[in-house]
Amino acid sequence: MPFLCKSAMLLLTVLNLLDPFSRINLSKLEFVVVIAVLVSSIMLMGKVFKKVTLLFLFGGVTLLLYSGQPFTIWVMATNSMMNVISILFVMQLFSIPIEIGGYNSAIHYWLLKVHKGEAGLFLFVTIVTHIISSFLSFGTIPVMISLLEKTLKRNVSNYERFISTAISRSYALVVLWAPGTINLLLVVQATGVGWIELFIPGLILSLIGIVTSYVIERKLNLSAKTTIVGDYISDCKLSDTPIRGKVYHIILVVLSLIAGTMIFANMNVGSSTNQIMLTGFIVVLTWTAFFVRRPNFKTALSAYWRDRLLKAVDLAPLFVSMGIFSTAVQQAGLFNFIQPALQVIANAMGLWSMVLVPILMILCAIAGIHPFVSIVLFGQILTTIQLPIAPVSVALCLALGGSISYIISPFAGIVLTLAKFINCRTFDIALRWNWLYSLLFFIEGIVFAYVWGHFR
Repeated sequence: MPFLCKSAMLLLTVLNLLDPFSRINLSKLEFVVVIAVLVSSIMLMGKVFKKVTLLFLFGGVTLLLYSGQPFTIWVMATNSMMNVISILFVMQLFSIPIEIGGYNSAIHYWLLKVHKGEAGLFLFVTIVTHIISSFLSFGTIPVMISLLEKTLKRNVSNYERFISTAISRSYALVVLWAPGTINLLLVVQATGVGWIELFIPGLILSLIGIVTSYVIERKLNLSAKTTIVGDYISDCKLSDTPIRGKVYHIILVVLSLIAGTMIFANMNVGSSTNQIMLTGFIVVLTWTAFFVRRPNFKTALSAYWRDRLLKAVDLAPLFVSMGIFSTAVQQAGLFNFIQPALQVIANAMGLWSMVLVPILMILCAIAGIHPFVSIVLFGQILTTIQLPIAPVSVALCLALGGSISYIISPFAGIVLTLAKFINCRTFDIALRWNWLYSLLFFIEGIVFAYVWGHFR
């Protein structure tokens, strides 16, 4: 079953890469492959994700049957999230050049060179995590902890809060702008606002979030003492020149992802998700090609196929079931019943509508509903009513709600993973250490979303 699951995801990715250039309608073939991904991966899922997936799948299939939708709608519903699955597959490929090229050691080396106290370390860890998260996505968490744990435990006074706040916030902020993040892709797909329109404001908002995080931790938690890392630097046996080159490589990769996506957008190559996927595939293929002759090349490829690819096994069927459900709700006309009431509420609330949406998303996340789900549902509802704010502001509010949900919910995957790796309570990470930051960043984000949409 694992082999079938991985093979189906690989084939689906190939079909999605070819789709913008193909003159043949591949939707029916993609439908068959998506079903193969769903059936094979649902058998391998964890219990929590499986329950949610089956719930959405049952609801979507029931609605499609009840409303008597034709086969073409079934195909459209099943295929609606396939681009997201393919992008997840492509972005995981970045772990291969990271491992083969020894970029982990480069990050470790520069960490050891920071001599500006806990505040300097915190800012460094936040920025590095943010950059790496833009292409490594969820794989960033174990990579950064394995790099930082030993050094930070010896050099900071409150390691658990330091590492959890730096990683959770920087990871959550990257979903506001990075082209390969699932959160932003769902916002684009739900609202119809292009990634190009969201990139600049999302990047600015993420920088605001990084500064806010740094200021809060410096005032409330971080010590001004100088870190003692000289002994570890001498053990590293690395020099500045090659390490600086690796840093430039990582920066070049991020810039290439941004530039490539913009180029494909200007060329009108497929949809926004097609453009992101094509760019990611070209960049990671080029980057990996530089290490073909390394002795550990085959080992890294084997490890990716054998182990890392299965990390997407929980998300792939969830995306398929969410796509089926959201399409079924739309095609069944359920939004038509609630649209008048929602329009009345939107008219009554005016600009406050953009405050209510992310609050509801955050409350849903705290209750255990994943931001992926709330973005899809709230996004589709918002596109059916007329709001007194610009579409880009609506999209930014959805992205903001999803971003904060990642760090404020005890049930969020990043919080659960961090709690497991650093051996602390999810309540401490999500609410005790992140509530003040989340509140301040929420206010900043709402104000920014309105100003950007109003004056752009």
